[in-house]
Amino acid sequence: MAVAHARAFRIVLRISYLLLAAALTWLFVAGIDYYSLPLDQRPHHPDFRSLRPAGTVGHGLGIVGSLQILLLLLYSLRKRWRRLAGLGHIGRWLDAHIFLGVSGPLLVTLHTSFKVQGLVAVSYWSMMAVAISGVFGRYLYLQLPRNVLGEAMTLEQIQAQLAQTDQRLREQHGLDQRIMSALEAVTIAGGSLWRLPLNNMLLGMRLRGQLPAGASPAVLGDAKARVLLGRRILFHHRIQELFHYWHVIHKPFAFLMLIIM
Repeated sequence: MAVAHARAFRIVLRISYLLLAAALTWLFVAGIDYYSLPLDQRPHHPDFRSLRPAGTVGHGLGIVGSLQILLLLLYSLRKRWRRLAGLGHIGRWLDAHIFLGVSGPLLVTLHTSFKVQGLVAVSYWSMMAVAISGVFGRYLYLQLPRNVLGEAMTLEQIQAQLAQTDQRLREQHGLDQRIMSALEAVTIAGGSLWRLPLNNMLLGMRLRGQLPAGASPAVLGDAKARVLLGRRILFHHRIQELFHYWHVIHKPFAFLMLIIM
């Protein structure tokens, strides 16, 4: 049942992104003539009454975008209020949080008709700083292994999981010490924290050169899990440190944005 719910959520999320992309593209293309005009010429455009920030379309975009930004607070509430722990996996809450964090600022950008001034500009650029830093935070989040509840595992828990994976590779899959040493070398060769996504994408190709010919998908899967866990142990302290600095940047901009809104 949990697997079915997770699959259904992913499908809904993908459809939501597709609909958002289609709607934004249509709105931008339909209003490009208006958006490209200087401010002093816009009142003479036939779409001025609808696309200006106080217009029917512009005002509606502002309401929907602002509502989505306010809904971002639900994720923080879900993380901190234990009574909400049973309302879905924390990872799905984060995915919804990211969708709202992408959709809201884009809708607000169209609401402003790409022109922000005065105090509104402070709120707008604070919002964009929150959105951009959120992408960085999502990357850091993905580098920390999590348990079935979506909670970040401690370094000791990751090391224990790595030891179990090593034991499974040796005892169940019969990998000898030479291959295990090769896997350790691949782990260490992961490069810097910022190159991890690319290196992890190429991991399958590298592992096929280290594992016995005809290795089963189960062996390849455990070997990949072993390398990824090892790399996350290597970068664990650095990731935690970056998370601290990320919160120092992300939260103040979020509060500033909400106060001015």
